[in-house]
Amino acid sequence: MIQRRQRRDKIARLISWGHWFTFFNILIALAIGTLYIEAAETPATFLGGVYLIISWLGHFAFLPFILFILLIFPFCLIIPYSRVLRGIATLVASFGLIALVADALFFRQYGYHLNTYSLSQLALDAEAAFAGASFVLLLSMLLLFVVLLVFELALANLAWKRLDRLRAHHWGASFSAVFVLCFLTSHSIHIWADAVFYTPITKQDDLFPVSYPTTARTLMSKQGWLTEERLQATDKLLRETSSIELNYPPRPLMCARLPQDRNTLFVVFNHLTKAQQQQLELSLPELQSYASPVLGQTSTQAGIFELLYGLADIYAPPVIKAEQPPAYWRQLSDYQVRFEIQGDSAAFAVPDFLLESDSSGYRTRIDVALSANVDAELVAQIKQALATEQQVVITALTPNQGLDHDAEGYAMHRLQVPLYHSPGLNFQPQDVVILTDLMPTIVNGYMHCSEGVRAYATGRNIAEPDAREFPVMTSFGRDLVIYDQQTTSIINSNGSMRSFDNITFEPRPNVSPATPVLVDGLKHLQRFSRKSDE
Repeated sequence: MIQRRQRRDKIARLISWGHWFTFFNILIALAIGTLYIEAAETPATFLGGVYLIISWLGHFAFLPFILFILLIFPFCLIIPYSRVLRGIATLVASFGLIALVADALFFRQYGYHLNTYSLSQLALDAEAAFAGASFVLLLSMLLLFVVLLVFELALANLAWKRLDRLRAHHWGASFSAVFVLCFLTSHSIHIWADAVFYTPITKQDDLFPVSYPTTARTLMSKQGWLTEERLQATDKLLRETSSIELNYPPRPLMCARLPQDRNTLFVVFNHLTKAQQQQLELSLPELQSYASPVLGQTSTQAGIFELLYGLADIYAPPVIKAEQPPAYWRQLSDYQVRFEIQGDSAAFAVPDFLLESDSSGYRTRIDVALSANVDAELVAQIKQALATEQQVVITALTPNQGLDHDAEGYAMHRLQVPLYHSPGLNFQPQDVVILTDLMPTIVNGYMHCSEGVRAYATGRNIAEPDAREFPVMTSFGRDLVIYDQQTTSIINSNGSMRSFDNITFEPRPNVSPATPVLVDGLKHLQRFSRKSDE
C-alpha cells in the first residue's frame, strides 16, 4: 500500500512537472509564432485582427500541449523516472521547436509551410545562391538544434528543481484557461466566418502550421443556422464570379521535378464525329477509350483555354488581356520540359503570346497538336509517338452538335466528348471529367507541387481515384452549372437558378444545390481571383 501511494505521488509530481515544462514551451512557441504574424498581411478589419491574435494564442498553446499529451504524458505513467522523462521531454521539445523555427523562416521567405517538396525546392534555391549553400543551411539547422537541446535540458532541470515553488503559484491555471478559451473562441469565430464567407478571417486559414480551423459546412446546413447569411455570401460570390480580378497564381509555385522522361503528344480536335472516332479506333487500335464521361465546352475558344490552362473559362478574359501564360509553363521550362503548340492555332483561337517557343536545350516535350481532321499525316504522327512509347492523349473540345443555352443544352450527354489515351496513362474512373482536368493530370506526371494541381488549376488530377465526384461545378461563359447524380442546376450571372432532371429533362423548380455545395464550389472556382475583403 505504501509503495503504491509513493508511486502515485511520484507520477503526480512528474505530471505536474510536465505541465510546467509544457507551459514554458508554450511561451517559447508563442514567441516563434510572432514571426508568422509579422510576415502575414495586416487584417483589413478590426474583427480580422482580433481573430488573428486569439488564433495565435490558441494555436501555439495547442501545439506544445498536444505534444505533451501524446508523447510525454504516457511516459509519466510507463516510466516514472524523472531523469529519463526529462531526457525524453527535452528531445521532443527540441525537435518540435527546431521544426517550428525552420517552418517560420521558410514561410517568411516563400509564403508556404515546409513539406517534402518545399524542402527540395529550398535546397535547389540554396545551391543557386552558391555551391554548398544547402550544406551550410543544414549545418546551421543542426547547430541551432544543439543550442535548443541544451536550452531545453536546462529548462527541464530548472523546472524540476523549482517544482515546489512553481506549484505554490496558482497563475498557471489562469493562463491555461486563457489559452483554452482562445482556442475554442477562434474555432467558433471561424465557423461563423466560413458560413458567411468573411474573407478577412478565412484568408488566414493557411497562416499557421498544422492549422485546421473548424468550418461551417454540413453542420450549419443541417441545423439551418445562419441560412440567410450564407445566402448573402453566395450572392456576393456570384457577383464576384461575373467580374474576375486576376490573382494567378496567388503564390509562387513550389514544385519538385518527377523522374518522368517520356514525351507527351496531346492531340486536340475541334470536335470528333462518329465516323472520325471510328477512323481513329481502326487506325490506332493501341489506343484505349476512357470510359468515364468527359464534358467539352460550348465553344472552341473556351475549350482550348480550359484545356491549356486547367482553369475554368471564367478566367479567360482577364488572363488573355494580361497575356499571361499558364502558371506551370515556367516550372516545366526549369525542368527542361518543352511545351509547344502545333497546328492551325488561328482556327482554334490560340492567343499569339502562347505560340512563342524555343526548342533548344530541352530533354522532354509536351506537344499539343491542333487539328480539324483525322488525316493520314496526323495518324502517322500518332503512330510514331506510340511506337516511341510517348504518352498520347486525344480529345475534342466541343461535342458534334450545336448547343443552345437552354436546360438540355447543358445536359451531360449533350456535352460529352471522346477521350483516347495510350496504355501507359493510368486515368482513374470518375463521376465526370471536364477539360480543365486533362492538362493538370499530364503535368502532374512531370512535377508535383506542394498543393498538388490546386496550385495552378481549378481542374483535378484524374490519375487519382474519385478526384471528380458529384456534385461538380463548372462554368460555361457567365453561366455556372452544377452536375449531380440526378439533377443539373444552372445559375445565371444575375443569381437566378433553374434545375432539371438528368434523364427526363423536366424542370425541378423545388430542387437546388445544398448551400455548402454551392458556396464551396464557388470558392474553389474563385481561388485565382483577388476577392474583396469588405
